[in-house]
Amino acid sequence: MNSKSIFNSKTQILVTGGAGFIGSHLVDELIKLNCRVIVYDNFSTGKKIFISSHLGNPNFKLIKADLNETKKLSQAMKGVDIVFHLAAHADVRSGFDNHFIDHEQNLEMTQNVLEAMFKQKVKKIAFASTSSVYGDAFIHPTPEDYILRPTSLYGASKAACEQYLHAYSAYYQIETWIFRFVSFVGERYTHGIIYDLLQKLAKNSHELELLSDGSPKKSSLYVKDGIRAIIKAINTTNNINKNKFNIFNLGHDKYLTVREIVELIIKTAAYSNVKQKWLGKKSNWQGDNEFVLLDTSKIKSLGWQTQVSLSEGIVKTVRYLQAHPELF
Repeated sequence: MNSKSIFNSKTQILVTGGAGFIGSHLVDELIKLNCRVIVYDNFSTGKKIFISSHLGNPNFKLIKADLNETKKLSQAMKGVDIVFHLAAHADVRSGFDNHFIDHEQNLEMTQNVLEAMFKQKVKKIAFASTSSVYGDAFIHPTPEDYILRPTSLYGASKAACEQYLHAYSAYYQIETWIFRFVSFVGERYTHGIIYDLLQKLAKNSHELELLSDGSPKKSSLYVKDGIRAIIKAINTTNNINKNKFNIFNLGHDKYLTVREIVELIIKTAAYSNVKQKWLGKKSNWQGDNEFVLLDTSKIKSLGWQTQVSLSEGIVKTVRYLQAHPELF
């Protein structure tokens, strides 16, 4: 295995979506590793406060632009050693009503990134994919070689992105890492069940209306554990084989039911006597997956382990959001 880190003071990195929840944590880690980091973000969901501590750092550069601004994107790629492509439309539910947003913001923008890389001869990319590419899997934990059968347009767009990455990798010898995430939790979290429930509880702490019957099973991963996994995977597999195309599941080896997650959120947020009004299975949003648990034996074989438990990650997220009401 390759023990020499590719992340050092000579490495120039472009992070799309680098001002977002996951992207900003990745940027923190890359700056710690003395890399030169370019954040490319349109701030549609990213927040400047998440990266503000780096603004005076000579190793940090911020480009406020959209991925459809292809000239700016190509210019930003000059001299880059590796791209982390995290920018995406991540509101899974909205694809049910808007049939084009995932295609336009995920697949088309990913091709823009790949084209800019091709033009500037950038030869490494890491891509944020999703457990949603598996759809309602029949095998749990779900391994990386499981068939892709997404049940949402978001999942379908990410699966299509993976195929484009594979084709560009084969065409132009681009070393590629695909990371299929479960839901990440932790500081700077601004989207998902914890955020939604705290918002609802702030409006009405007596009754909480909830989708489904509480039985769906969900895994999640603390964001800093996820970032460590990404860095570990890239460092360990870099240039082992020429033109390598790598796929890694990232998740926790445990899960909680939605009901257990809701009860933990309520307890951590210090609400009491909250009436939970479950609307039943048919109320759940179309495209949601009943059981999300990924096989992470591949990333674990490289020496990575989670350091934060499933429950602790949720607790950290609740406490962070309560301490930062401005994010609502």
